[in-house]
Amino acid sequence: MTRGLSGLILAAALTVSGCDDSSTATSPTDTSSSSTTATVASPTTTEVFAGRLPVGGSTFYSFTVVENGTVNVALADVAGANVPSTVWLGLGVGTPSGEDCTTASTINTASTTTAGVAVHLTGTYAPGVYCVRVWDIGNLVAMAAFNVSIAHP
Repeated sequence: MTRGLSGLILAAALTVSGCDDSSTATSPTDTSSSSTTATVASPTTTEVFAGRLPVGGSTFYSFTVVENGTVNVALADVAGANVPSTVWLGLGVGTPSGEDCTTASTINTASTTTAGVAVHLTGTYAPGVYCVRVWDIGNLVAMAAFNVSIAHP
């Protein structure tokens, strides 16, 4: 047991003797000449997605974002026989997937009272192809006509 303890003391002494107090610490330096910030472009294009939505159905529209920027989507108008203009529908933004649109951001909403003024969904999107999906959340009793405003860069 004494042998093990003396070996431990010797190892500690060798470790301490390897330290030199004459060195000075240096702090890390920033070698980059400038920082980069992602630019977010404002919408420059507005597309209108107009369609007809059957009871229990869904439909979507694809659009292209050409530069990193803000996308604003608004359900601007809903109409039809036996369809009140205040009916609530599902509205989402996502990416096309086969014959549908896989939404990443969704909301259940009624149309705006002033077409295109209120934004229901907004987000920052990188360049690429995206889609807006509209669906019946169980409120339609008849086919509905709708308009969706999509503003994007």
